[in-house]
Amino acid sequence: MPARILIVDDDPYICDALELILTGAGYATSALLSGRTVVESIRSLRPDLVLMDVRMPGIDGLETLDRVRRSGITVPILMMTADTSAATIRDITALGGSGHVPKPFDADALVIRIAGMLDPRAGPAPPDTDVPGAC
Repeated sequence: MPARILIVDDDPYICDALELILTGAGYATSALLSGRTVVESIRSLRPDLVLMDVRMPGIDGLETLDRVRRSGITVPILMMTADTSAATIRDITALGGSGHVPKPFDADALVIRIAGMLDPRAGPAPPDTDVPGAC
């Protein structure tokens, strides 16, 4: 069974691109367009990793990260951000983020980073595996 990745980004085009990249690498994906229901979605979908944008309207990624960690959820959360300032990286780390990737991202580097974060036994399925995704 392929590893499951929950994508959280307010830009539907980014969600679509990430789903295409990650399903192409053999992962199963689900996507959310806001941080509002992330805690509930993690509990119901049980992803192996969450890939979340820092800057989103309403509840941003840092507040969402804080809510997830305060709820006791320990799933790895990789944050995506165009703001790679020391303050933002410090906030990601302080709130329990598992790391960050810069936006815009390199697709190959992102897949390699995610594969390195996941247990090798739950890593990408063979590329010819048909894994549907939805955004």
